[in-house]
Amino acid sequence: MKKRLRTLKVGSDEYLYSTEGIGTGYISKAVEGGDKSIFVIRIFKDKYSKYALLVFFCVLDDYCIGNPLNSGVSLYNDLLRKEVRVNLNRPLFVRMALDYGLEQGWNPIEGSLELDGLALLVREGYDIQKLLPKKA
Repeated sequence: MKKRLRTLKVGSDEYLYSTEGIGTGYISKAVEGGDKSIFVIRIFKDKYSKYALLVFFCVLDDYCIGNPLNSGVSLYNDLLRKEVRVNLNRPLFVRMALDYGLEQGWNPIEGSLELDGLALLVREGYDIQKLLPKKA
C-alpha cells in the first residue's frame, strides 16, 4: 500500500503533502467544452493540517488517462525554451507549489489558503493551452 502523506524538507522546515486527482464524478459532467477533472496538491506542517495550502489544477479530463497532470503531460516552457514533462506527483512541482503559496501570503501555522494551480504553471512559463477546453 502506498503511503498517502509524503515529506518535503525545506531548510530546517518539514512539510507533509499529498496529491490527489478528483475525477468528473465529483463535479459537473456537462462543463462547457467537455469534461474536467481537478488535481489537488495539499501541503501543511505536521500538527497543523487544518491550515493547509491547497493548490487546485482544473483541466480538461482525458478519456483514457483522466487528469493529464496526474500521469504526466509534455508542456512547452517559454522560460526554458523546451518541452518539459509535467507530473504533479513529482517533488519538483510540489516545491514549486509551496514556494508559490508562501509568496501569496500563506502562513502554515495560522491559516489555510486555496490557489489556482494553472496560474502557477503560467507564471513558471508553461503553455497550458492543451490542458484547457477547445473553444468552438
